[in-house]
Amino acid sequence: MAEQDLKRTLILEAALKRFKRFGLSKTTMEEIARDLAISKGSLYYYFSDKESIYVAVVERMIADCFVDMSDYVEEAPSIDAIMNRYLELKEKMLLEYHFLFGVNEWVKEMPSSLMRQIKELLQQVETAFLSTTIKKGISTGELCEEIDTECIAELLVSVLFGLWVIWCKWQATSFDPTDRKGLRCFMDREKKVLTIFFNGLRYRPTFN
Repeated sequence: MAEQDLKRTLILEAALKRFKRFGLSKTTMEEIARDLAISKGSLYYYFSDKESIYVAVVERMIADCFVDMSDYVEEAPSIDAIMNRYLELKEKMLLEYHFLFGVNEWVKEMPSSLMRQIKELLQQVETAFLSTTIKKGISTGELCEEIDTECIAELLVSVLFGLWVIWCKWQATSFDPTDRKGLRCFMDREKKVLTIFFNGLRYRPTFN
């Protein structure tokens, strides 16, 4: 690995530890630089501001998580097996990295533009993954062939995100993403939505 790539990786690893524990708002460039024992000027050489580091950290985390899922799709015995593993991954990510993904922001009336950027990034990756999963189901004969995979994947991601935002707002007075019981309740609801969607895709669609 080139020296610049190595330093960039070290910065992202240090920032991840900060974001994971304190979130974006309570992390500073000075603290990240101090953790790495480098000057703040050296940090600015690689990243223009804290927000750009944050986006790079999230991009890396998403890529690492979904690489394993993409590989699993190829060898998975069924669509149900893929969905179960997918839900396990999401629950783990939400428990371990809730500050990183800024989920507390979604209980606010107007999430920040940065959170909207993160949402779009997450939805793009999730849409690509679900589209690939649907194609796998078509190839194995589990799902109907007459499916616009990209359109259905985008719709499903929108529904899942809406479910998450509504749930967050219901919890607004005492929101705690680390509450395993509460998160399990949400994940059960998400599993039901996925089941309804994929059961529907096993038959010839009637919508335009």
